[in-house]
Amino acid sequence: MYMSLSNARNRLQVACVFVKDDVNNCDCDIPAKERTCWKLTNPDRRFWNCNNSLTRLRKCDYFEWKDVALEDGYYKTLIYSMKQQLDSKEDLGVIKNLRTKNVELEFLLSKENSIVASMEKGMCDSKKTIRMYKLLVVVLIVGYLMFVLF
Repeated sequence: MYMSLSNARNRLQVACVFVKDDVNNCDCDIPAKERTCWKLTNPDRRFWNCNNSLTRLRKCDYFEWKDVALEDGYYKTLIYSMKQQLDSKEDLGVIKNLRTKNVELEFLLSKENSIVASMEKGMCDSKKTIRMYKLLVVVLIVGYLMFVLF
């Protein structure tokens, strides 16, 4: 009888599993994490694996299926296709939310830009006023000097 590599690995790993209150521990003696597979071959099939297996450390290769595999056929394909449809709808919802946020941010940015523009205009007007006062002071000083000297 043909035994897949994953089944062979599972049978080898079962000897190293310690069960404490329905939590599997791996070879690292760390509680294994329960996850769900969404590949076409095993849609919605739960399994345990070591938390270190998904890190760069990859110290432990512990893996064990929690559920029995579905037989190939209609239901396996149906579950997988329904998950794909759900993911695409969630993606569309996320995109819609992001577009709404984008519109809100563009509106806030335009308000901020108009505030900045009005402040820049105020600064420009203030600079013109200061230049006019400087010119007036220079004219008054020159006029005073001319009056005093002549």
